[in-house]
Amino acid sequence: MKLCRNILVIDDETRWLRTIAMVLNRHIPEAQTHTCENSRQALQLIRDLDIALVLLDLNMPYLDGRQLLRDIREHTPYVRVIVVTGLNETEVAVECMKQGAYDFIAKTSSTEQLLLCVRRAMEVITLERSYHRIKDGFFNRRSLSAFSDILTTDVKMHDCFTYAATLGDSNDPILLEGESGTGKRLFCQALQQLFCPEMPLLELSLAELTLTQLEQRLFGDSEHPGLLQACGNGMLLLTQLEDASPQIQSVITRLCQLKRYFPRGSLRDKSLACRLLLSSHLSLEQLEQQGFSQGLVYTLRPQRIKLPPLRERQADIGLLLQHFTEQACQAQGRDYLALPHELAQRLERYLFPGNISELKSLVYSAVNVSSGSELAMAPFFQVLEQPAQSPLIQRLTFPENLPTIGEATQQLIHEALIRTNNNQSAAAKLLGITQSALSRRLSKST
Repeated sequence: MKLCRNILVIDDETRWLRTIAMVLNRHIPEAQTHTCENSRQALQLIRDLDIALVLLDLNMPYLDGRQLLRDIREHTPYVRVIVVTGLNETEVAVECMKQGAYDFIAKTSSTEQLLLCVRRAMEVITLERSYHRIKDGFFNRRSLSAFSDILTTDVKMHDCFTYAATLGDSNDPILLEGESGTGKRLFCQALQQLFCPEMPLLELSLAELTLTQLEQRLFGDSEHPGLLQACGNGMLLLTQLEDASPQIQSVITRLCQLKRYFPRGSLRDKSLACRLLLSSHLSLEQLEQQGFSQGLVYTLRPQRIKLPPLRERQADIGLLLQHFTEQACQAQGRDYLALPHELAQRLERYLFPGNISELKSLVYSAVNVSSGSELAMAPFFQVLEQPAQSPLIQRLTFPENLPTIGEATQQLIHEALIRTNNNQSAAAKLLGITQSALSRRLSKST
């Protein structure tokens, strides 16, 4: 089921139809508004135009609004209906709501009341269709072959694959969260292969860009098309979201919400054809704590994918270790090097602050210095002998007024639970304590 934003206004008064269509097109540009004067054609238009919301007048010739409401509810149950009433039809409108109408509004209502009613209905429609889309995606078990280049046996990663496969019917932006080196770019390439394999995947870093540079690169002008146009119906990956300035956040928010943009120097806007992917080393909760644009946070929240760090994918370490060893040996034109005994098990105790990228770098360094038939251990010893230190601690800063030990502990626990999606076992590992100890601390704080 697609996430549809098409609106159909049904009324036999031509003047009122034009007025409502103009208001909706102006104030709700993300939706496409259609009109219908002949109630007998309405049901076919709802099917042909993939209508999500109907504004229905009750008093019409040929087919009465109440009968049309019953037909809509019977034949297109996912379509929401707002009944439009005259001055003395409140009781009839309430009766229509009992028969399945979403809401009713008087023709004499203000523009603000009408827009509020329509926006509320569209929010409900989006939630309903998102639920059905995700449910259908899970039960239909779409092909996940696009993710075959991502080596993993981890349940969390396979959950990411399955959820991502349900997002194809929407054109809303997708946010990829994950620490540096967790494979966000590879995951984006898989999404491109899954949704639009014949179209390009282009990329732009938001770090250290000025507003002018961003607009030039994204929107282009009459002589030099921007990335949005160059993508066509493909995908555009915007990386390092956490480094975007407030001005750039505002531009990205409008682009994600309205899906329209103005090329530089143009008086006419263009519709966004490509799918936006955004990646961030930080979670939305962390971005929000840093004062990030709330509008952008709310816009990205519905479709985000969090890639787990390598320290939470311990079963994958041996698989990746063997893969990178084979890859490095092939690249250097040498015979395969055997893995030292218990190397994978020893690496499972390492926190890998650089995640998969760090493991790959270590393997390539080990292959470079290997002289026998076995992979050299020296590069691994250098990191394994270092004191265990979480990558989170390395970035830890303190406010001017230091928190108490109790306050700091609660903040650490809260942050660990956010990063692990409230998985207490994983959160305890991040904190270096047992799950029972974490449970005791949580019970004391409640």
